[in-house]
Amino acid sequence: MRDRTKLLLVLALVALPVSGRLLWFHSGWYQPPEIPEIDESQIALPLPEYRPLADQPLETGGLVVIDLSHNNNLEVDDLTPLWDRLTARAVTIETLDDSSDSLETQLRGAIALLVIAPTSNYTAEERDLIADFVEDGGRLLLAADPTRPVPPEQEDEEEPLDLESIFFPSSAVPAINSLANAFGLVYFDDYLYNLVDNAGNYRNVKFTVLSDEHSLTQDLETIVFFAAHSLQTDGLSLVNADENTLSSLRSGETGLTAAALAANGRVLALGDVTALTPSFHTIADNDRFLSNIADWLAAASREWDLKDFPHLFRGPVDLVQVSEGSLDPRLIARSGTLQELFQQARLTLSLRAAADPDHDTLFVGTFDNVDLVQDYLATAGVAIVLAEADEEEEEPQDTIEIEGLGTLGLEGTTLYVVDRSADRVVVVALAEDGEAAIQALERLTSVDFSGCVHGEGVTVCSTDEVQEGLGLEADRDEPGQPPGEAVTPPRVAARSEAEAAFEAQTPWLQELAPETYDLTSQAGETYTYTIEMDRSQEVMWVYGWCTVTQEQLAQNWENISLVFTLDGESVPLDSFVRLEDKSGDLECRTHYALLADWPSGEHELTTEVTFATAINDGLDDFPAGTHIFEYRVHVEESSA
Repeated sequence: MRDRTKLLLVLALVALPVSGRLLWFHSGWYQPPEIPEIDESQIALPLPEYRPLADQPLETGGLVVIDLSHNNNLEVDDLTPLWDRLTARAVTIETLDDSSDSLETQLRGAIALLVIAPTSNYTAEERDLIADFVEDGGRLLLAADPTRPVPPEQEDEEEPLDLESIFFPSSAVPAINSLANAFGLVYFDDYLYNLVDNAGNYRNVKFTVLSDEHSLTQDLETIVFFAAHSLQTDGLSLVNADENTLSSLRSGETGLTAAALAANGRVLALGDVTALTPSFHTIADNDRFLSNIADWLAAASREWDLKDFPHLFRGPVDLVQVSEGSLDPRLIARSGTLQELFQQARLTLSLRAAADPDHDTLFVGTFDNVDLVQDYLATAGVAIVLAEADEEEEEPQDTIEIEGLGTLGLEGTTLYVVDRSADRVVVVALAEDGEAAIQALERLTSVDFSGCVHGEGVTVCSTDEVQEGLGLEADRDEPGQPPGEAVTPPRVAARSEAEAAFEAQTPWLQELAPETYDLTSQAGETYTYTIEMDRSQEVMWVYGWCTVTQEQLAQNWENISLVFTLDGESVPLDSFVRLEDKSGDLECRTHYALLADWPSGEHELTTEVTFATAINDGLDDFPAGTHIFEYRVHVEESSA
């Protein structure tokens, strides 16, 4: 049999069973059913679960600044719900987008500042500016959460991405703490979770333990945070976790705080950003919480002064020359620049011969025409005394007498008075002559008050040194001096004195106490030292931390914050000398100050140390938390 015949026979044998199976089981070709046409207009769509909040805000106005200049891990669109709430309250919103922009300028006209998810640290200068802003009545919202770490950086597009920074990003907690710590707030580098009762995920924590002491939690039953940090505050804890909510870092602790107030209710710290963003703000009572936050921000009441010029004015402003003669052409020439400055502050300025009693007013002139503004000066406790020449004195000394401050000569002096006694703001700027008056106006526009002294409604600037008769130094509060009848504390010596005393091995506070402690485990502990002095003596107030390597030292100190208190008053960290040196094989950073001139009696000092995260010094692990060193000092009555 030929090969071709064999092949055909094999194919036939294969095809025969297949064909038989098809004939036996085949019941026809598939015919798809007709698809009916649906009238979409007749479909009843289910309503969404979310019901927009019936927000009925008061239109309070004001300016809110959002700081985006610290490499914030945030898109502006993330803040749309809060932005909408604020604009509904007639609030104007501006963003600070670049670190080269002036934070000081932005804050002059603001009622509130938002700092959300920063990833680079605030400088000491920025902290001071924001602290002054809050002290003047401004409000500060802080928010950060574990899902917004430091983003990876790629310096050159041609270089490969740093995979370690992508898969193991650095925590942004040191950045938020660089500002929060200034207000007694600490963010811990953790996340909260609840395995018993949560909102669909163990890190979506439901909070029902809400403070009833503040309007921020008014009408709230449950809010949900999504992977929130826990916080510590010296103020009011607003949102607290239940016994089933735990921290990934703070083992065994319950009742943890996720939102808190500080600085007399002017600083709000949130451990979560996600709850503010679309669409997470629609969960539970988050929407109401968002409206309460907007109300709180818009209700800020700033105390504006000359350093906020021109924002201290509240309505249309008249620029009026204090003179009975013709208008100074130099004033006309500068009015255009002034009007632009006022427009940037959303104010109007008009040059007028006389003030409209319904308008705010800026008076500019010389002491020769002081009678025209005498009422405003008298209200501020200021009197201009123009001396008359006599036979013995060829050039009499004209003076300014300022209640509570003293007396100084008119020559080379500029005087500013702010009057709010009526339902308007009046600023008076007076100088020795016309040229000096124009310079006084330029000092206002540049907001340069270096070399000036500020009193209650009065600012005095002098081209010469402030005269001894002014008596300002005697009226200023000494640093650390407690008010009223409180105990007078010892003197915190100048840094140069402290450095010399440290080199001379002046004893430390704890060296004078009988107590000794094992400091291996510190979180939550208070270490008390009792010190007896039979007379006043110089002593060092010291806190130090050491690690095996310099890298560990830098990393540890990013998560360590210090608060020093002396007889009930805070002592600024810049009063202490900072020293980095080796101690044996260890790398150490030490903060120390010299205390001298101890008054007799009882004194109490505390050093509060907070570890925002668990840290390792290369030898031991130390848990996150706060520990306190307390020094109780008794100085005998006979002490000098």
